[in-house]
Amino acid sequence: MDNLAVRRGGVPVLRGVSLTIPQGLVTAVVGRSGVGKTTLLGVLNGLVAPEHGTVTVAGSGPLDDAEALARHRRRTATVFQDHALIDRLTALDNVLLGLADTRHPLSPLPWPRALRRRAAEALDLVGLLPRALVRAGRLSGGERQRVGIARALIRKPDILLGDEPFASVDPALVAHLGRVLRQAVERQGVTAVLVLHQIETAMALADRIVGLAEGRVVFDGPATAFDAAARTAVFGPRPILSE
Repeated sequence: MDNLAVRRGGVPVLRGVSLTIPQGLVTAVVGRSGVGKTTLLGVLNGLVAPEHGTVTVAGSGPLDDAEALARHRRRTATVFQDHALIDRLTALDNVLLGLADTRHPLSPLPWPRALRRRAAEALDLVGLLPRALVRAGRLSGGERQRVGIARALIRKPDILLGDEPFASVDPALVAHLGRVLRQAVERQGVTAVLVLHQIETAMALADRIVGLAEGRVVFDGPATAFDAAARTAVFGPRPILSE
């Protein structure tokens, strides 16, 4: 990313962001609410067009034309904060939608058995195989979030983007899902960029941390270097509590 700027309603959200995301690692994006974390992910998956600046992706090139953007999207999967599921479909069918771009959208044919098995395996990875045939509208928030993660994993993407992928998940499952994503990175060479609000999760899961404040990058380095000074730069000083 080179000198990216994005405005929403005339208000600057990203201000001259230049950043390199290393391949094959987990990068966590952290910061206060409203500093541009979700917008940054939107630029990375092509849903948000920057006012100026460029994004260049290894294997796809600069994302400045329709062909390059389509090539990039075929290699990318996103876990959305609002889950983006179809309530009338089962958990299994929602996971299969992660492969919707691999067949004709009007095809009346059922999904092949091999792909249904692959979807079931993805649900098993996130601990939801027993709920595979339950409609998404009947799932809890945490279960819906896990379906979203399974739908991203079934694509076997080169790039995995996650907007608060563990926000609705029971804390007891966060460590397990973190291990699932880490295995995808290590075994498949996935490049993961995750917006996280749990700093402890970011420290445990990420190789690198990017800290945003007021639409700018104020920290970019190894997770092990995200010390008290870095936290203050990103989140500001902690308030002093009166006795």
